[in-house]
Amino acid sequence: MNVIAFRTERPSAKSDECSLCNAPHPKSGEPASPVKQRTDLLPWAVVVTAAVVITGMGAGVERWFGVGAVSGLLAGIACAWVSFQATRRNRGAAHARELTLAAEESDIRVKSVITQFEWAVNDVVKVKREAERAQGAADALMERSRERERYVKKLERQIFELREQVAHHPQPAVVPAPENDFDGPDGSHVPFRWALHIDGTKATLELETGVTLHRPSRVRVVDRDGQVTAVSGVAVLLADGGYGFTVEEPPIDLVTDLDARREPNYLIEALVQYEWKPTRLEDSGRRTRIVTDKQGKFYRVADAADAAQVFASQPPRANLN
Repeated sequence: MNVIAFRTERPSAKSDECSLCNAPHPKSGEPASPVKQRTDLLPWAVVVTAAVVITGMGAGVERWFGVGAVSGLLAGIACAWVSFQATRRNRGAAHARELTLAAEESDIRVKSVITQFEWAVNDVVKVKREAERAQGAADALMERSRERERYVKKLERQIFELREQVAHHPQPAVVPAPENDFDGPDGSHVPFRWALHIDGTKATLELETGVTLHRPSRVRVVDRDGQVTAVSGVAVLLADGGYGFTVEEPPIDLVTDLDARREPNYLIEALVQYEWKPTRLEDSGRRTRIVTDKQGKFYRVADAADAAQVFASQPPRANLN
């Protein structure tokens, strides 16, 4: 913070004390201040002199005229003096009032400047505190990321050691395990259980995976010509560790064929590791619909009608790509 020196000089009360006025003129060498002249008193002096002369030298009426002129001049001088003093006092009072107002205004401005400075200091302190807090959070996150990296490296090292141990030890004969109906015909198929939810004339195809090595992220419906007719939303993690997908308004032919357990004319593919793979569908037997009670609440019940009956009165939709 810069320090401003306080001026201790006192303004001069008289013009003779002014250093600038008493300074010599650069050319003549005389004081630069103007010569004091009272030219305003010259008319009064001339009139008074003439009146005194007329009074002293005149006779009769002229003398009385001079006496009247002198008396009038003296009365005028007295009135002028009184008016001058009153004006001087009024001017002093007005000057003092203006000085008081200026001092009050300067005090208000100083207070406002001090208040703004305090606000600025508080803002700087607040920003500095937030920056320190953010820096601490960043350091903590960085430390956690380093701990995770160390933990991942530790796990990788343990896995590598376990692989080496397994490679050095002879493996026992593998007993063929019973085939799981939900593992699919081969490793390229992704197993799904499907269910059907009907809300009026709108159908929703629900797909769920079991515990499998595949981790699908999306599901799509493709017709025989290779055109995509429907795409599911993002995967939802289920309570049993599987993944659930919802296909809104799938093709009516697909829903009807699945509900009638016929071979559909559509292919359902799952996106696994940036690759669309075929699926193996298994009917879960779940058919649900939406009902409303007397209070206007919606409930999902498992007594939906046959899909063929629901969509029998509707014409087939055109599939848009």
